[in-house]
Amino acid sequence: MLRDNDFDVEAYTEFMILAKNLKDADVMVFGCPNSSKMRPAEIEVLQKYVKNGGGLLLLSLSGGDRGLMNNMSKISSDFGITFENTAVKDERSNAGLPTMPIVTDIVAHSTTEDVSDLLVPSACSLKVSGKATALAITSETADPGRAAIVAIAEVGKGRVMCIGSYEVFRRGGGLKHKGNATFALNTLRWLSGEFQMTKPSAVVKEQEKAGKKKFMETPAEDSVAAAEFEKTLKRLVNAVFDLQKDISKVKEQVTKVDSNVESLRDQFQDFAEKTQHQLGIMIPAKQFKTADESKSASIQADLKALKKEMQSVEDLRKHIEKRHASGALQEEAYTEQVAKLDAQIKSLTEKMDKKENELEALTKTA
Repeated sequence: MLRDNDFDVEAYTEFMILAKNLKDADVMVFGCPNSSKMRPAEIEVLQKYVKNGGGLLLLSLSGGDRGLMNNMSKISSDFGITFENTAVKDERSNAGLPTMPIVTDIVAHSTTEDVSDLLVPSACSLKVSGKATALAITSETADPGRAAIVAIAEVGKGRVMCIGSYEVFRRGGGLKHKGNATFALNTLRWLSGEFQMTKPSAVVKEQEKAGKKKFMETPAEDSVAAAEFEKTLKRLVNAVFDLQKDISKVKEQVTKVDSNVESLRDQFQDFAEKTQHQLGIMIPAKQFKTADESKSASIQADLKALKKEMQSVEDLRKHIEKRHASGALQEEAYTEQVAKLDAQIKSLTEKMDKKENELEALTKTA
């Protein structure tokens, strides 16, 4: 894929990593070395290589350095990133298996342009500190939750990216996912210095006016904050839909219980009537509500729950409207989230109308 996109790719086959062998390389890639450790002199060569303008891509796997018996963190820790001894799992957001999480919390950056999510199989998490930045973060339901899985750092003239899984770029693995292929090309272009950011900052615009075109390497803090807020808001909207699914499951279970209670009530009524005839003893037959009374109470409870849910969705929509009106929420994110919430409001309205009609029909019958 890289060769098809005008990259020259060569395998490094020398016994040691030497500065003279890296001088013509734009990017150096370590595809998850197993049971292999670099010597202190080689680590120093790589660190100097980055500071002098080189790009370094370090790919690990579940278990990190300890599980793979390598020492890549000895290199990356100098840039504020280390590979943790963890195995990332996500029971809710995955590609069929918990060990194949789909990461949707993606930070806006040159490498993530046109990437909405990433498939990151069999990964370890990353510890990020100093000037390093996490670009992809596991969900709250993952284990470990809210942990970095892709991180970058810029030191001197060079750039570094660390990813918790080499599978993210393996054919038949992560590369079968659309976002991963885009991310792969973006990553190598960024590491090689071909481009550095998605949108020019205000500083860049001023420099371009002066005829000095220079790319800034990090997005403005306001842009990052806005992107983070949009992601949080999106997660909140999705959480509302997840809650609706959970409520539906509970309602199914409650319906089954109601059905069982109704059956027991009928059986008791029969027993009471037979006993009364056989023994001549008066036994109160009406120990439970009638079928219509039970149904009416159930419909009223459903209506109450639906009204509460409608209020929550409407409040969330109003909040999004305010954010959009103030310019804090981008048009694309606003349109997407409002469309979801409007569909939810329509669905809830239809359900409430249906329940009210059922209740009215019962009242007329009574």
